[in-house]
Amino acid sequence: MMKIILIDDQQLFREGFRELLSHEADLSIVSEGNDAADGIAAARSKDPDLVIYDLLPGIHGLQLARDLLSDRPSRCLLALTASLDDQCRSDALGAGVLGYASKRQGAADVIAAIHQVARGERYLCPLFAAASVKSPLAALTKREREVFDLTVKGVVTAELGRVLCISPRTVETHRARILRKLGAHSIVDLVRVAARLRLLGD
Repeated sequence: MMKIILIDDQQLFREGFRELLSHEADLSIVSEGNDAADGIAAARSKDPDLVIYDLLPGIHGLQLARDLLSDRPSRCLLALTASLDDQCRSDALGAGVLGYASKRQGAADVIAAIHQVARGERYLCPLFAAASVKSPLAALTKREREVFDLTVKGVVTAELGRVLCISPRTVETHRARILRKLGAHSIVDLVRVAARLRLLGD
């Protein structure tokens, strides 16, 4: 049984969504949150497998994703929102959200998105342009991807420089660009991105 927490500030939507999932034998909403603080507290107490959340007013999608993944980086996150804003989507995916679905979609499509994300697969609402389906790492250059791969494996700056035959300062320059492109703020954020993309292995 997949344990789910739903975070949305509209009670009517939460009630309707809970009724929708009640017909899915393998999905169960174990708790709900009216706002980000409620949802984060519920996630920490219930330890869900999947968190479905709206991009709530007053908290950036990036920060909410970070908070939800802070205690369990392998947790699956699905943003379910009415917003089709490219920046919100990019921030959420870059922070580790595995799926991005729209409230404009039908029930069957959203259920399919939930199952896809629950399997650890990326999902992006088809209302976005096909080009948006690319991995968040697609924006990195070949060298930046090399730095990213070694960084998330725990290779320190000096050793990374020796492996790639570049100076530590150049390593830091590449890393700063990677952080900016992925909307991340630390190496921990990069590890979370890698974990969500299943790049860390077992």
